[in-house]
Amino acid sequence: MDYTVKSFNFNTAFLLLAFAAVCVVGGDESLDTREGEDVTLKCRFNEQHSTTEFSYYWARWTVGNKFENVAIGNIQLNTNYRLDFRPDRGIYDLLIKNASYSRDNGRFECRVKAVGTGADVHQEYYNVTVLTPPQSPQVAPGNIAIATEDKRQELTCSSIGGSPDPTITWYREGSSQPIQAATNRGGSKDLQTTSTLIVTPRRDDDGVTYRCVVWNRAMPEGQRLETTVTLSVNYYPRVEVGPENPLRVERDSTAKLECFVDAKPKVSTVRWTRNGRFISSSMTHTIHRVSVQDAGKYACSADNGLGRVGEQEMNLDVLYPPVVVIESKTREAEERETINIRCNVTSNPPPVTIEWLKEGSPEFRFSGDVLTLRDVKAENAGTYICRAVNILMPHGGKRLERIGNATVALLVRHRPGRAFITPSKPVVHVGNGVTLTCSANPPGWPVPQFRWFRDIEGEVSPQTVLAQGSQYVIPRAHLGSEGRYHCHAANELGHGDMATIVLEVHQPPQFLAKLQQHMTKRVGDYNYNVTCSAKGKPRPEIIWLKNGKEITPEPNLYEVITDPVEGPNGMVTVHSTLRFHGRSRPNENQLIPGDRGLYTCLFENEVSTANSSMHLRIEHEPIVLHQYNKVAYDIRETAEVVCKVQAYPKPEFQWQFANNPATLSMSADGHYEINTTTDNNDVYTSVLKIHRLGHEDYGDYHCRVANSLETIRVTIRLQPKGPPEKPINLQAADVGPNYASLLWDPGFDGGLSNTKFFVSYRKVAVPHDDQVIGDCGSMAISSSEWMEFDCHRDIPCSVTPLEQHQSYVFKVKALNTKGNSEYSNEIATTTKVSKIPTPLHVTFDPNSRVLAINVGATCLSVMAIVESVVNGDTLQPAWQIVESIPLQVSGSAPTYKETVIEHLVTPRRSTSGRSLGGGATDDDLPLALSDELQPKVRVKLCLRQDHQRCGDYTEAKIGPSYIEQQAAIATPTLIAIIVSCVVFALFVGLLLMFCRCKRNQSKKSAAAKDYEMDSVRPSIVAQQNQAPPPYYPASGLENKALEHSMDLALAMEDQKNAVYATQNGYGYHPNAGLQVPGHTIPGNEWVNIGYMDNSYSNSNNGGSVNSQDSLWQMKMSAAASNTANLVPSHNFVERQPSYGYDPLTHGGYGAVDDYAPYPHLTTTPSQHGDDYHNIRNSQNPSRQEYCSDPYAAVHKPKKRLDQHLDSPYHDVSGLPDPYMEQMEPEDAKPPPQHMSLSYDESLESGYSTPNSRNRRVIREIIV
Repeated sequence: MDYTVKSFNFNTAFLLLAFAAVCVVGGDESLDTREGEDVTLKCRFNEQHSTTEFSYYWARWTVGNKFENVAIGNIQLNTNYRLDFRPDRGIYDLLIKNASYSRDNGRFECRVKAVGTGADVHQEYYNVTVLTPPQSPQVAPGNIAIATEDKRQELTCSSIGGSPDPTITWYREGSSQPIQAATNRGGSKDLQTTSTLIVTPRRDDDGVTYRCVVWNRAMPEGQRLETTVTLSVNYYPRVEVGPENPLRVERDSTAKLECFVDAKPKVSTVRWTRNGRFISSSMTHTIHRVSVQDAGKYACSADNGLGRVGEQEMNLDVLYPPVVVIESKTREAEERETINIRCNVTSNPPPVTIEWLKEGSPEFRFSGDVLTLRDVKAENAGTYICRAVNILMPHGGKRLERIGNATVALLVRHRPGRAFITPSKPVVHVGNGVTLTCSANPPGWPVPQFRWFRDIEGEVSPQTVLAQGSQYVIPRAHLGSEGRYHCHAANELGHGDMATIVLEVHQPPQFLAKLQQHMTKRVGDYNYNVTCSAKGKPRPEIIWLKNGKEITPEPNLYEVITDPVEGPNGMVTVHSTLRFHGRSRPNENQLIPGDRGLYTCLFENEVSTANSSMHLRIEHEPIVLHQYNKVAYDIRETAEVVCKVQAYPKPEFQWQFANNPATLSMSADGHYEINTTTDNNDVYTSVLKIHRLGHEDYGDYHCRVANSLETIRVTIRLQPKGPPEKPINLQAADVGPNYASLLWDPGFDGGLSNTKFFVSYRKVAVPHDDQVIGDCGSMAISSSEWMEFDCHRDIPCSVTPLEQHQSYVFKVKALNTKGNSEYSNEIATTTKVSKIPTPLHVTFDPNSRVLAINVGATCLSVMAIVESVVNGDTLQPAWQIVESIPLQVSGSAPTYKETVIEHLVTPRRSTSGRSLGGGATDDDLPLALSDELQPKVRVKLCLRQDHQRCGDYTEAKIGPSYIEQQAAIATPTLIAIIVSCVVFALFVGLLLMFCRCKRNQSKKSAAAKDYEMDSVRPSIVAQQNQAPPPYYPASGLENKALEHSMDLALAMEDQKNAVYATQNGYGYHPNAGLQVPGHTIPGNEWVNIGYMDNSYSNSNNGGSVNSQDSLWQMKMSAAASNTANLVPSHNFVERQPSYGYDPLTHGGYGAVDDYAPYPHLTTTPSQHGDDYHNIRNSQNPSRQEYCSDPYAAVHKPKKRLDQHLDSPYHDVSGLPDPYMEQMEPEDAKPPPQHMSLSYDESLESGYSTPNSRNRRVIREIIV
């Protein structure tokens, strides 16, 4: 009750003061929240007002614009609201707890009013939005909207609810640009918001998808609600015709007019019309055998019920070749007249050419549709052709050229010309018919009349006309029809000259006497002969045949005597006799069994042939025909023993076994079976079959053959199967450049039919013949290796491949599963030449007329054929042979030949604008000067014995010859010269290095101490046939005293030579040879020998290792004058193990054991163990300070022994340092073998240094 009163009073006061006070109003502020969340609405004012002077309250406008207070003063009117009421601080905030859309979504207002007046002192507004997401959008009329082309279509997208109202946006598929659409907002979460998109669809919009996107602030960032609608547009028919427009087809072909309709809904039929007349309803209208009348416009229309018809026209273009029409087929004209003939041409497309041609005159051509001939003559008469050409290009076809033509006969009135008869040389056989045709040129118009005449007693009888007309026919010719025939042509304008031919009548051979068809004679009959004769024209030739093959005189069995006799009218009678006579016959005239056979005499001339045959049978005793008198079969096989003979009369056969006189017959147990057959050619075969062959069946079977003339007995051995017998009579049937065809008589095959043959052959020296030069036979090396060729069962057998023009020896053997035979006789043959070489170089010097030819090495005997281009009397120059040059070629080296060509001349043809003057003639001008042209010369090589077998041409180079110099240096020689030059250059380089190092060494030696020296060093150059003196090089700083003695050594060279050459105990003989295993080295071919003499030191006590280890070395020149002979390297090295001296460091020698037994191979460092390495490591480093030279010891203290041995120069004491620097461990190869001599053996050989306490022998051979 109190609350109501106070409130009433407060409100009254507030309203009263509102009009008096200044009203402060704040703008609207939006505030978002969500269901169930808390939110604070702040109301702040600056002035402090007491609660008694002012009234405070919160109000709200909710859905439906309902207004209500939610708080008055510090009292909230809803339990979900809380107040922060502190007016003294200007705070009057409203806290909304658990926000709700139905309660709190709307506008909130905070007001402060003056009590009494009611004037507004302060106002603030909040638009509170309780966020609620919208529902999924829905589209109408559905996700697939059916529309019609060009008709308006509405698409509606709606979404229910959502706070605030959602935005709805339309997009076209594939585009990100929004589409404008009308939107109707719902205003409440229970109402729907709609957006309507209005479209007017086209054909291209069919299948287009529109996207509706819905969104408000209640949705998370990036989330959208979408749906789509697809337009299904029914569109009007769109018609296309084809396959092309216009459609070009050739006449009489098939035209297919196709109608393509694009419509929705689709159409199943169309409507084809022509000139408004319906002709077809199918999509493809086919016209078979198109005619010109079918050309024109065609229309195809289609209707799918949408109210609009689609239609398209197409043009059918019918192509056809030219149709040529000439008004008249003939045109008659007078001579000297001018005529015009027109031809009319229609075609599609129009012709590209129209021209006139004339039959029989290929050169006549006239362009245009009107043929104009002026001043017509008789030769202008004939058939003229109007020819038109057009180009057709039908659809789907190739470019076609079509031709049309028409003819007109131009008849020019004129008398006929000279007549001629065809055939011009008629020949007819007796009994055959012949037709003679007469014509004239020019033929004459009007058509002439032809008359035929014949000679009577050698004269023409014009009064006797044989016939009239262009043809004269003789139905059956005889010898009396032969003679001269004439004809001529005449018309009303005159007649032409007469034509004459000679008719010749031939007669085929006609028998006057034939051979008797059957004749029987007996062996030994003598002077038998047969004769036949025939006549014919022309003379028939006679050929005698036996069994179809011509009888020749080569066997010396027959003689043929022919006697021709000429009769009247050219008839020839031929008598021919075949005599059975010859040196190969018994008594030269008796018949032999081989005379049996079919004999034929054959007459032949140009007309025909005629023959007569006789079958001659010779009575003779049986003659054995089977090849071998033995057969072979194994146990339990069925053996067939064959006895084959030739006999007349018919023989009888009997079989006997071994020595049993009983005749074998077909037994009841079937063990024996006998069959006898004949080939009706007097050849009889009796086969004895032995079934289930046993050991007792082996042996000799006797075939007894008897006829009325003779009885013979043939023994045939039955034996087990075995190896074949050797072939015999081996011969070369044919030889080519790469093959040899061999023929032989095979031996008995041992009873095995699968016997094969193998030919063995090898090369031999080519024997001298006319095709091979003399030295090639000795140059060819015979091959000792036999090669084998498998001939299988082929006889003859072609052995291939072979080398051309190479001699071979052949032999053949037989082989089967039981073994092989012996070889046949050997034969030798040489293959033919397949390729003739060509000259390597050819030059011709026009000034000296010298032709130089260079021919490579060849064994063929050839000659050079020289040809040149000669300008003779003909218009065109031609190649002619001007010289043949015999060549003396070599089979081992090229051949050079120079020849002066004296006949290389040509007669000059006179040319316009040029005169020789002074009465000069054109004869015998050199080719080089003729017409100021260089001569052309070419050369080919041909066999001397066959000038048709030649190689290819080589063109001659014009100019001086340098071939001789080129030919003088062969390729191996040129390579040797180049290698020698390289070696000489290396030697010069080494010499320069030696001189430089020697100069430096001399400078060092000049400043060193003087060393005492017991001996001096002689010259390093030895005289011929003398022992070389030793050479003492400097081997380190400790041996500088040797350098001081260099001059003295040179001065005492002769004395030292004598001392070392004759020193007792060393046995050094300059001319003695050294025997090395596998090699013999003459004494005068030693290259160098190293000596090691007494040691010299810097001190006089000689106690240091260095003073005791001076190495003397020497290079020895060859004692003989022939220094070009090189000897393979053999190295002989010995070393004293007691020395503390490393030969690797100071001498460069690869030997290890000084006193190994002889002979002994140098061992590797690994075989010496630690002793060797201790010696190596104990060396004085001062020994490495030196400058090496070609004759000084090579110092390599860090090289391994095996590396040092790898060098080809490891035992050469005088090589410069760069040779040792090139040795790398990874390139090491197995060390070469060395031999070391023992101390005693070194004394015997005599190669040691004199007066040495520890003698070493060092031997070297350097290549």
